Amino acid sequence: MAIGDKASAAGYDLVPDSGENGRVRWGAREINRTRDYLADIWELIPKTKRAYQEAGGISYGTDDPSGGSDGDIYLKIL
Repeated sequence: MAIGDKASAAGYDLVPDSGENGRVRWGAREINRTRDYLADIWELIPKTKRAYQEAGGISYGTDDPSGGSDGDIYLKIL
């Protein structure tokens, strides 16, 4: 796979090799764009233990389980 194919398939902009937007002077802009992409991805990652549990379908409590989706895990506290 050529360099940039995965990024292009994921919808990211590519830095051109030539032309006005491919100039070295726009390097800082491209670095900042890359950081924006990373920040977008970072927002998708859960930040707390509870957020990881919710994302994984894990819940707990003292009541009997109700609702949920197939594959969810419920831990009943006795």
